[in-house]
Amino acid sequence: MEQFEIISAENIVVEADQVPGKVSFHNFAELKQYMEKGLSVYNTTEYTIDNLKQAEHDLKELKAIKKKLSDKKKELETAYSMPIEEVKKQLEELIDMVKVPLNTIDTLIKENAKKAKEQEIMEYARKQASILGEYADKVIESDSFFNQRWLNTTYKKKDWQADIDKIITDSSDAFETIEKVGGSQKAALRAFYFDKLSLDGADKFLQEASSESEDSTLKSVEDEDAVVGYKVLKIFGTDRQMRQLMTELTLSDMEFEEIEDGMPKSMEEITTPDFSSFVCFDIEHTGTFGINKGDAESEIIEIGAVKVSNGEIVDRFDMLANPGRKIVPRIARLTHITDEMVASEPSVDEVIKKFKEFIGGEILVGHNIKSCDIPHISRAAKRAGVQLENKYLDTKVLAKRVKDRKGWENITLPYLAELYGFEHKEVHRAWSDAEVNARVYFELQKAIQ
Repeated sequence: MEQFEIISAENIVVEADQVPGKVSFHNFAELKQYMEKGLSVYNTTEYTIDNLKQAEHDLKELKAIKKKLSDKKKELETAYSMPIEEVKKQLEELIDMVKVPLNTIDTLIKENAKKAKEQEIMEYARKQASILGEYADKVIESDSFFNQRWLNTTYKKKDWQADIDKIITDSSDAFETIEKVGGSQKAALRAFYFDKLSLDGADKFLQEASSESEDSTLKSVEDEDAVVGYKVLKIFGTDRQMRQLMTELTLSDMEFEEIEDGMPKSMEEITTPDFSSFVCFDIEHTGTFGINKGDAESEIIEIGAVKVSNGEIVDRFDMLANPGRKIVPRIARLTHITDEMVASEPSVDEVIKKFKEFIGGEILVGHNIKSCDIPHISRAAKRAGVQLENKYLDTKVLAKRVKDRKGWENITLPYLAELYGFEHKEVHRAWSDAEVNARVYFELQKAIQ
């Protein structure tokens, strides 16, 4: 069988010159024959996921050949004043020869890249779904599981992983709910869930499918969640235990109100918003599975702040920190801050020192900082040998004072930002939360007056 030389851009040499009344392409036939033989290798090669690297290499070489021919065509058009239509056609013929395998390989690479990405996504999904036990396969094989946008090149790995993590978490919660309230209809409810990956409409489904009386139908998740109540507790503990408790409550999605604080304090709280110069800040932290479960205490992974002078933002601060421990997966999903992102960042001690330089003696403002951020930065400052004696104001405390009068549904920062029409560029990132909170402060200041 005849062996053809692999075509190379280095061997593409166009020999052309001008004689009176004509521009000639002397080696066209020879070059065309060389290219026909060389390109036949690409036309007969089968590209799959297993040889994507080879496909990418071949595509790069074909693009180089096409560019060399195109550049030569432009060069001749610029250099010669004589008519070169025949040479142009000859060069365009060679360029078209390259386009055939080039376009084929380009399409195959894109298709196989999607297959490779889909394979990576499903491998991750199977690994994460393992916590669902016997239900894992049915969840990831559901028609409602795979989102085609995950295959878009613009959809980043951290984004589709966050989507999958949420589906798995929601599924775990759904199966737990079914076990608790499903009664004799558990199997039917699970089948309903596998189809939609949602319990929305489960009541109607059971009512239509069941021959039992209406008063024996399943009590819905919505009915259970609709009952809202509260308890007042007085909890005694060390500073460390209280930090842990407040961190867990902050992450629990439960609304809570701190009525009395009997813990020793290094920073003074103020509640009157009668100032227009301050530093608004926010932190993100690792979260914790619980000290009582053997996990380390939560640590700072980001501090973001804006300096406000007479109502205007005049300076910004944003630093990631290496917490010296793993970030809890739920926090990574919320913040999109990963262990890899903070691995080479400065330590918390270094970041808190820089933060102290930035804030000076200014009043600190933040949302829910009394329960979460202040304990974190106070502990970090003490450990780093930094004295923080700044006064602080919690905008959540201000919002509570006007919530009922304004008829607000809740007083979370994202809710207030949307209410006032402020762009919240990246929720659960410290720099973004701090910036939008500074603007919310002035709205609350007006609401209280």
